[in-house]
Amino acid sequence: MELRKNEIGTYTISEKAFKDIAAIACANVKNVYPAKKDNEFVECKLNKNNEPEFDVSIRVKQGSDIVKLCSKIQEEIKEVVLLMAGIECKKIDIDIQGFEKENKTK
Repeated sequence: MELRKNEIGTYTISEKAFKDIAAIACANVKNVYPAKKDNEFVECKLNKNNEPEFDVSIRVKQGSDIVKLCSKIQEEIKEVVLLMAGIECKKIDIDIQGFEKENKTK
C-alpha cells in the first residue's frame, strides 16, 4: 500500500485501487480490449520505493498499430494515476495476448 501524508493525517492507496485506476485509463484507449475478465487484465505491484508498477494484458483490434497503441496505453495510465493519486508511474509493461477481428463495445 502506498502511504501518503498531508497536514491533516495519512491515507493509503491499495494495489487494488491502482489496478482499478489503470483499468479506467485503458478504457479510454480505442481498439484495446482486456485479455481477462473484470480488472484482472491489470497487475500492480508496489516497488521498494512504494511506487506502482503495472503489467497490462490486452488484446488489440486486428490491423492496429501496436507500437502506437502501447504508447497510448502507457501515457493514459501514467496520466490518470498522476491525476487521481498524485503519483508518477515509472514502469508500465504491456503484454499483447492476441487480436480481435471486429470492433467490440467496451
